[in-house]
Amino acid sequence: MLTWIRSFLYGCTQQICYAGRLSFVMQLVYDVPQGSVLGPLLFLLYTAELFDVIARSRLTDHSYTDDTQCAGSSIRAFVECVERVDAWMSSNQLRMNADKMQLIWLGT
Repeated sequence: MLTWIRSFLYGCTQQICYAGRLSFVMQLVYDVPQGSVLGPLLFLLYTAELFDVIARSRLTDHSYTDDTQCAGSSIRAFVECVERVDAWMSSNQLRMNADKMQLIWLGT
């Protein structure tokens, strides 16, 4: 089974067609093929530890595909959580998209 999954993930290439012209073929180093049946499951397995990182900041989380929402009652906990998540992502070859990050404070 491990050999089969390895063959699914390694040796992938990417090429882009734009305005009728093809780019060069690029070997992908880190990849789960998008649109594949196994892609979402493999992504979830790869990022499962993220939920523990969020829980250590005393926040609750909800995820859908590659979007994660956190809820809690302390700004300090949110700041701590963002720092921990960013460090975890960096150590796992992932990058937090700050342009998509939002903080919504609901309270008095």
